Amino acid sequence: MLSLGIDMGKRKFQACLKDDSGILIQEFSTPRNMLGAEMLLQVVRKHDGNLKAVMEATGNHWMRLHDLLEENGVETILANPVKTRLIAEARIRTDRLDARILADLLRGNLVAESYTPSLKEEIGAA
Repeated sequence: MLSLGIDMGKRKFQACLKDDSGILIQEFSTPRNMLGAEMLLQVVRKHDGNLKAVMEATGNHWMRLHDLLEENGVETILANPVKTRLIAEARIRTDRLDARILADLLRGNLVAESYTPSLKEEIGAA
């Protein structure tokens, strides 16, 4: 199973894909828009269901990408940023480093998860 760490920024997001042993497979940065999301989906489709993703809950920026990944069959975990202290306490912080750390936390099953309603729950509440 591959681990995809995604760090959401104001204008772009950084993604890091690692294998089970922590070897870096791919890293990229893309605009935080539909074109960038499509680029991410191309990577996802290339690995055909053999990956899980993790991203931090940052404002409401994560919602569209989270739902898009889930709709495309990617189990996506929303990390609780308050509890993801490893990233918050790092002396050197970059989007690239944050994405790598998220992928490693996912690989080790160490993500402090936030609750996310399923798409069915969201539609039912409307």
